[in-house]
Amino acid sequence: MIPEKDLFDNVLRGFWAVSWVIAGALMVVGSPYGSQTSYRGKLAVNGQLAWIVMELVSPVALLYARFSHMVPVLRLFKVTAATHSTGPAAEGLLSFRNLLVLLWLMHYAYRAILYPLRQPSRKPMHLGIMLSAVVFNSINGYLNGRWLSMFAPLEYQQNCTVYIADNYGRCWVGLILFVGGIIGNIYHDNILMRLRRSPQSVNKKQKPISTRYSIPYGGLFSFVSCPHYLCELIEWVGFAILSDSPAAWTFVINVACNLIPRAYHIHNWYLSTFPTTYPPSRKAVIPYLL
Repeated sequence: MIPEKDLFDNVLRGFWAVSWVIAGALMVVGSPYGSQTSYRGKLAVNGQLAWIVMELVSPVALLYARFSHMVPVLRLFKVTAATHSTGPAAEGLLSFRNLLVLLWLMHYAYRAILYPLRQPSRKPMHLGIMLSAVVFNSINGYLNGRWLSMFAPLEYQQNCTVYIADNYGRCWVGLILFVGGIIGNIYHDNILMRLRRSPQSVNKKQKPISTRYSIPYGGLFSFVSCPHYLCELIEWVGFAILSDSPAAWTFVINVACNLIPRAYHIHNWYLSTFPTTYPPSRKAVIPYLL
């Protein structure tokens, strides 16, 4: 039997390392889901259903890791479950670490359920992409949930108002970035959804590609091609600042390694689709830089 802390640290290091490999692969081969793919083979699955399933894994894994002892699962892998040596006699429902769980659930309530259900349509997804996302989200949910459950400072069990008052600067910066990021994400998603419902999107297969799609305008689209990705990055940076967790910061690296290459390919797609009309001042995801 090995201590769970050793398992946790090893998985965390591996998760961090793999993110850079994924980033390199995505820069070369592109991002094979959503608008960047047209896969229709035998392993294609309903895009909307696949998205819901793979995204829901993350909050489920986090809740299980946060609120269960995980003893049966850990014993299966010959791991000794971690325990807090000391701590408050009772933790209230409104503890700081439960606030972090609530923020996580807020994000995935939108990303896993509301977002796909509101989309006009979604292209089929390769089964392998869905399964790889399930694995990723399972690991990420375990790392963040278990850190909150067993490895976070004991002060995180304080009432959230008490903890925030004692850590005013970091907490408010994190909260503002998280809430601002999620609002910006929804706002720019709405712009894209309106374009997909516009008259020129009807009977898309019968039209040239340059007339099937439109250039998005409004908000941060004035500066970048993928402001929804920028806002999601901001959101998770805010969460990482707020939680001050190695698991959350590793997730930020993973999000960046996934979204930045995808934004790069989407930006180049816009440039090739609208070579004379696409605003030349726009960058891919970071204004004025990238």
